[in-house]
This record gives sequence, C-alpha cells and structure tokens, in this order.
Amino acid sequence: MEATKKPLQPKVIIAILIAGLSVFIIYFTFFIDPQQVIKTLTQTNPLIYATAFITYTLYTLCSALTWRSLLGNIAVKITPNKALLYTWVGLFFEAAVPQLGWSAEVSKTYLLTKDSKTEAGKIGASVVGQKILNMTITVTALSTGLGLLLFRYALKFETALLIGAILGLIILALTTIYYISLKPSATKTLLSWAIKVTLFFRKNWEPKNFQTKAEKLLDSFHINIAHLRANPKALITPVIYGVTGFICEISVLFITFAALGQPISIDVVLIVFTLTGALQSVGTAFIIPELIMTVTLSALFIDPAVAFSAALLSRGVNLWFRLVVSCGALQLAGIKLIHQTNQNK
Repeated sequence: MEATKKPLQPKVIIAILIAGLSVFIIYFTFFIDPQQVIKTLTQTNPLIYATAFITYTLYTLCSALTWRSLLGNIAVKITPNKALLYTWVGLFFEAAVPQLGWSAEVSKTYLLTKDSKTEAGKIGASVVGQKILNMTITVTALSTGLGLLLFRYALKFETALLIGAILGLIILALTTIYYISLKPSATKTLLSWAIKVTLFFRKNWEPKNFQTKAEKLLDSFHINIAHLRANPKALITPVIYGVTGFICEISVLFITFAALGQPISIDVVLIVFTLTGALQSVGTAFIIPELIMTVTLSALFIDPAVAFSAALLSRGVNLWFRLVVSCGALQLAGIKLIHQTNQNK
C-alpha cells in the first residue's frame, strides 16, 4: 500500500500569509508613524463608514445579476437568491485561496453544475464571459485613471512605468482569455499539453477517458461562448449590471476616505483600486494588497498615515467582511447540496 501523501497546499498558504504579514509589519514599523495612524483612525465617522458595507453588498448583488443575465442568454435558469449565494461562495474562494484568479469561476461552475445538472461547459461559458466583462471594465478604469494622472500630475517615471506595466499585463491576460475562448483549436492544444505534462509525471495514467470528457466539455463551452458573442443586444443588461457593480465596489474606497474626512480624486481611486484588484486576481488577497494600496496611495501624493488608515478600513470591508459573509454562504451552499444529494438517492 502506498503511503498517503500529505497535502502541501495548507503549508503554502500559511507560508504566504506569514511572509505577507512580515512585510506588512516591517513597512508599518519603519515607514509609517503609528501615532499618526491611530490619530487618523480615531477620527473615522462610523456612520459614513457603515455605508461602505452596504455598498459592497450591493456590488455582490450586481455581480450575481450579471452572472444570472449571462446564464439566461444561454438558456440556463437560476433564481436571483441562488445566483447571489454562489457568487458569495466564489468570493470566499477568491479571497481565501492563493491561485491564478479563477477559483471563484471554478467554484460557481462546480456548484451550479451539481445543483442544476447542466453541462459544465455551458456554465463555464457564462463565468468566463463575466470574467472577460470584468477585466474589460478594469482595463478601461485603469487606462482612464492613468490618463487623468498623467494629465494632472508630474508623476515619477518609475510610478508611471509600474502602472503602465501592470496595465499591459492585464491587457495581455484579457487578450489571451478572449483568444482562447474564441478558438477551439487553442483550447485543444492546451489540453494536449496538459495531458503530456501529466503523462510525464504519471507514466501509468490512461488519458483516453479524460480526454474524451474534456473535449466534450470544451465543445459545449465554445458553442455557448459563440452564442453569447452572436447576440450583442443580449449583452446590454449584463454590461449595465457589471458597470453598476464596479461603481459600487470602487465606491468603498471613496466612502473610506470620506469617513476619514479626507478628500481624494477619481483618478487616484481608479489607479489604486484596479492595481489592488489585479493583485487579488493572483491570490494575494490576505495581506499584500494593504501594503500595495498604502505604497501606491503614498506615491500618488496621499499622506502615508492617511493611506495606511484608508487601506486598513477598506480591507475591513472588501476582505474581512467578505470572508465572514462568504464563509456563511459556503456553509449554506454545502448544506443545500448535501440535502439535494440525499433527496436524489
């Protein structure tokens, strides 16, 4: 009998958390005045700050409605409550699991496939469509923010270069996803490479059955992506929901500064929000974004103590509040699936 291998993922997650927390503490200790941060935080208006939680909740509702609208365009029915529940579950995995930015999409696809018995390829087309929509909005926001900043301020070359480089990477990622989604030959090539890599490590694996199922899933995915693309008018509603959700999500940072009694311009918010969002998409949602947000705000002429305070308060909404609510949603979704499985036996 082979020895059971211990999963390495928890160790990796803990290591990332410790490393991120260490960097965060070092920056706070040597580059920020703790007394000034405490003074700034004590001036927070609790009533204004409370609206940030409401605004973030509205963002999740818009995200759920965006997904539901896309599902409706490919003839998949889902209730608003269920779409919202699975959206919260996706947000949990997106925040809690270091990954390459697809854990929310994978979890939503898995849950709805199990719940509705719909083809995974069909549901996958809806979540990838929403991903493309969200990334397009992000690229537009970051481009607009960078343009406004270059027009209004004399940015340091290093700052402008960093923002431009991240913008370029997001555009490259968006272009790649879009190309792969539209080209069946590209996904089949990726599948072939994945099988070859797996065979290199697992010599005795027989890939025929897996390849057949994967190709069937990909065929369904491409058919439904093509259906979404062929009906532009049907995309108006999800685009409206998506843009509204983006406005709600970005408003959290505006509200945070308002609660601190500090003014902030739209261009700065667009830059900071999209840069932090880009980091979250590669699984660094726990600690690193606070540091990046503080550094970026400071580089954009915001007082470091105010920047640090705003980072802490905004992450209290879009990380810790999200984790509490989404963890509850995860438990509820699990209970519902178990109950449904027992009924089907």
